[in-house]
Amino acid sequence: MQTVGDMSRALVLRTNQASLRAEMDRLAVEVSTGFVRDSAAHLKGDTSALLSIDRSLEKLEAYRVNAASATFLTGTMQATLDEVQDRSEGLSQTLISAELTPNDALLNTLSEDAATALNQVLNALNRNVAGRFLFSGTATDTAPMPAVDTLLADVRAALAGATDMASVDAALDSFFGAGGGFEVTTYQGSDTGLAPLRLSETETATVDIRATDEAFRAVLKPMLKAALSTDGLLALDQTLQIEMLSSAGRELLSAQADVVEMRAGLGALEARLEETTTRISVRTRCDHHRAPRSCRGRPI
Repeated sequence: MQTVGDMSRALVLRTNQASLRAEMDRLAVEVSTGFVRDSAAHLKGDTSALLSIDRSLEKLEAYRVNAASATFLTGTMQATLDEVQDRSEGLSQTLISAELTPNDALLNTLSEDAATALNQVLNALNRNVAGRFLFSGTATDTAPMPAVDTLLADVRAALAGATDMASVDAALDSFFGAGGGFEVTTYQGSDTGLAPLRLSETETATVDIRATDEAFRAVLKPMLKAALSTDGLLALDQTLQIEMLSSAGRELLSAQADVVEMRAGLGALEARLEETTTRISVRTRCDHHRAPRSCRGRPI
């Protein structure tokens, strides 16, 4: 027959065993996950370090979102520039042939090809993502370029009275120059670029390419010259038409260098964003595991 003392001892042992089993289960979970169940108790009430990590994670998430946004923007812009380059480069090769076998039918076809390419480039510059136009600066709710017929009408008016190559080039230079019709009438976006996106406490990414950039003007000007060369309202003589088409082809070929330079700068930014995204991912993983020794000192 057990005494009261024996029963108490057995109860204490069972209680201790249950407590020990629960403690072992808790420790096993903490060892396998790297997270303690009661952070406040583990830190003896001093949660300042934990709060600091939480603040760091919030910052890292903001940086991650900015990096993702910049990556998406640059990728879409790069695709647009690829389209602009492809259309203008292909057209340049076609227009240069205007001098070889000039006749009214061929000249009209070349002019129509230029108008088609112009329309495609304008559509590319008017590209929007989720309702945001990419090349309008801060006016992301407004398409930067007008319809092709509107632009042709504006430039047709600027070319009225031109009778030779010098006067045609002078009119186009004035239209596309500072304070000309392209800036004042054609471009509908903002003159203010998008604000830089912060990627860390010391690093930002600036994605500021607008439809008024010189690389785009260098492409649009010869396209318009070629598209209007055989325009019935301007009624230019055939010799001038041939000059306009062939010179437009040469100018488009030269404009490729500006487009390539813009794409290279955008590509460098894309590479930097990829590196930054990787760093943010590593830093976030480190902070989630309460900054193990191997992660300390990693900059973001």
